[in-house]
Amino acid sequence: MATFPRFASVAVATLILFQSAVVAPAINVALEPEPAALMLRFLWPIFFAIIGILGIVGVVSSRKQLSGLIVNGATVLGMAVCYFLVPVINGAKDSDNMGLWNSLHMVTVGLTLVLLIAHLGYVFRWHRRE
Repeated sequence: MATFPRFASVAVATLILFQSAVVAPAINVALEPEPAALMLRFLWPIFFAIIGILGIVGVVSSRKQLSGLIVNGATVLGMAVCYFLVPVINGAKDSDNMGLWNSLHMVTVGLTLVLLIAHLGYVFRWHRRE
């Protein structure tokens, strides 16, 4: 029997994979660079906020399940960092500071990847088997 925290982790993993593997690449292919950048600047904060909210739901629903608390707590923290880095990343791009842009962009990519792996691990391994 699946638990609600596992469903939340499946949702997080699915959203990360869909946004990263389908939505962002499709926007970059389908639109010219300037409209693509505007669309992505609009979508990424929403993406980070939704994943963070799912993390909060996961924390609340995990109760005494330590692995769920850790994974979802890390998600809340990681997505908060990513969300608040968005304006800094956009400012670096606007001021043509590509070194800063690349570094901060890699932070958001790295955090998202680590959280994807953590949620997949939680879904497939770290939960209590019933």
